[in-house]
Amino acid sequence: MLALVRRHGRPRLLEVGVGTVTETLWLALNGAQVTAIDAFQHCVDAARERLAIVERALGRPLDCRIERQPLLDYVDGEGFDILWLEQVIHHMEPRADSFAKLAELVRPGGYVAVSEANALNPLLQAQLLRGRGLQFELQVDTPDGRLIYGNERILTLGALTRAFRAVGVEPVAGRYFRAFPAHPLFDRLFGLERLLARRWLAPLCTHYNYVGRKRA
Repeated sequence: MLALVRRHGRPRLLEVGVGTVTETLWLALNGAQVTAIDAFQHCVDAARERLAIVERALGRPLDCRIERQPLLDYVDGEGFDILWLEQVIHHMEPRADSFAKLAELVRPGGYVAVSEANALNPLLQAQLLRGRGLQFELQVDTPDGRLIYGNERILTLGALTRAFRAVGVEPVAGRYFRAFPAHPLFDRLFGLERLLARRWLAPLCTHYNYVGRKRA
C-alpha cells in the first residue's frame, strides 16, 4: 500500500470498512487524501475519536474524512486513485453489486488493494463453521434500513480475481501469507508458518493480499 501511495504522490484514497481505523490513519500520515466509509455508526464514532487523538498529538489536522455510509449508497463524482479493503469483502452483500460498485468508484488506471481471509485453508474454514454454522448472510438494522451483511463468507484468491475481472479490474499482484488461524495455540509455530507461506503450500495459507488495476 505504501508503494502505491508514494507512486501517486497525494492520491485520493477510499477505505471501505473503517474497522479500528489504524490503516486509515497510517495512510493519511503517509500523504494520502483519505476518505473512509462504514455502514455502522459505532465504528465511525470510534474511528473519529482515534483520528482526533492522533491529530491532537500531531498538533495538526490530517487529510482524512470518516463517514457513515453503506458502500452501495456511496456516491463520489471524482473517482479514487486507490481503494483499500482489509477483511471487508467477506461482509459485503449482495456480492456482485458490491464488486460492481467498487469498480465504479475507482478511476480508470486506478488500483484496488485487498487483504482477505482465504477460503482454501481447511483450519480457517473449520473455525468459521464452528462459529457461524452455515448461515452466510445476516440482516442488520441500520439508520438507512435493513442491511444484508455477509457472515464471514470468505472466498479464494482465484474467486476474488475473477469477480474483479468481471467488472473491469485486472490483477496486478497476489500473495498468500499466514499458515495458521489467529489463535494462541499456533503462536509457537511462527517459523514453520513463514516457511510454508513461501513454499508450494502457500495457496493453503489463511490470508492473501490482492492488487488489481482498473482498465483504462
